[in-house]
Amino acid sequence: MRTTIVDVARDAGVSSTTVSHVLNGTRHVAEPTRQRVLAAVERLHYEVNSLAQSLKSDRSQTIGLLITDISNPFFTALVRGIEDVANDAGYSVMLCNTDENPDKELTYLRMLRRKSVDAILMAPTGVRQPVVDQLVGLGFPLVCFDRLPPGAACDSVLVDNVSGAQGAVSHIIRHGHRRVAVVTGLLGVGTTDERLEGYIRAMAEHGLPVDPELVRRGNSCLAGGYREMQALLDLPDPPTAVFSTNNLMTLGVLGALQARSVHVPDAMAVVGFDDFEWAAVLRPRLTVVAQPTYEIGETAARMLLDRIEGRGGSEPRRIVLPTRLTVRESCGAAGPDHSAEREDVFGRPPMHVADVPLSAR
Repeated sequence: MRTTIVDVARDAGVSSTTVSHVLNGTRHVAEPTRQRVLAAVERLHYEVNSLAQSLKSDRSQTIGLLITDISNPFFTALVRGIEDVANDAGYSVMLCNTDENPDKELTYLRMLRRKSVDAILMAPTGVRQPVVDQLVGLGFPLVCFDRLPPGAACDSVLVDNVSGAQGAVSHIIRHGHRRVAVVTGLLGVGTTDERLEGYIRAMAEHGLPVDPELVRRGNSCLAGGYREMQALLDLPDPPTAVFSTNNLMTLGVLGALQARSVHVPDAMAVVGFDDFEWAAVLRPRLTVVAQPTYEIGETAARMLLDRIEGRGGSEPRRIVLPTRLTVRESCGAAGPDHSAEREDVFGRPPMHVADVPLSAR
């Protein structure tokens, strides 16, 4: 039979009310009594009836979390940041993977509402879901991160993709490259558009034309990066450098170069957007635009908790976090100018591998 709060109270020699105060922290209880109650809880293997608690408080203490690609290492530290903040606040996290599929995203949004989650955090697909507008209009706590659906008026935590991409491409150009290709992500996704804009700005800043043949759509996946790098190598006048706008495509790009025995960085310079653990152990080590992934998750979760508790005002809030160019070796040997190896394009000292712990903080 299931142990009840009455059983715990009887074993500890206190009232059921006292047990409730100890478990819920709703009133100060003398330390000896508190320890006696906790010992009884452990001895009897008592489990709090979370369903009954949620019915009483009208809260499930659960946050729904939608990410677009569970296989993408970008989300590893980001989800950890969300989970750390949520758990500290007494919330569980229900993770859903949409696979960049708007239909699957809509199904999960509806399911999470049926499950009566208290709030939703989401990295949206490129489609604006009317249900998101409805939830926000009703005052339901919802925060987007990494991307923002077109025209959506909800809280969001983003990064400065334009400046990050512009800095990365400028770094490539300063190493002597003039034919710089870009492998971009999914159409209709904000991060794709912003990183492509950064590429275009950098080319214009250095007086270089944008050759349409060098702008390739890799669809944000490893296979797409591989395919488009192969196509670039097959051009009559191939590029001497490539900027890949997400980590999965970067791996595809590197795979294609390896398959064709094209040496990095002597025959092809490579810079990627997104840092990941393997970037520092690849040979050559990969130069990347690093995003503050843990901080994105942490900030989004705190913003969501503010909404749950009725803080933050009525207007949607947006926080844009900076990126950083992490200079390693994959773009350092082809041109005469190596000054960027000592100082990144944002005017700060470079972030060396030792400065980036595995949590990406």
